[in-house]
Amino acid sequence: MKDLERRDDVKLYLKLPNWFIVPTPIGEYNPDWAIVMEPRDENGKPTDDQLLYLVRETKDTTNLNELRPDEVRKIHCGARHFEDALGVSYKVVTSAKELP
Repeated sequence: MKDLERRDDVKLYLKLPNWFIVPTPIGEYNPDWAIVMEPRDENGKPTDDQLLYLVRETKDTTNLNELRPDEVRKIHCGARHFEDALGVSYKVVTSAKELP
């Protein structure tokens, strides 16, 4: 959380509450974070591009082979829901350093 607060390109972040549920074929899924970022150019200056809307799942590893099978299935369903259906960037990360 402190890493997100230190970034001036992060305009808003919130831990998604337990009631924020995405229904999936394998059960309910509650992703970890919603983040709104201001795009920056290679010099770190804000661009005129639209804000980035992100959903991030935090795990100890980004290697899905190291996670429990039910976690992996929910991550795949989350990706389909957010990216394919809503056009929102979704990714598993281990820290804020992995944001764009």
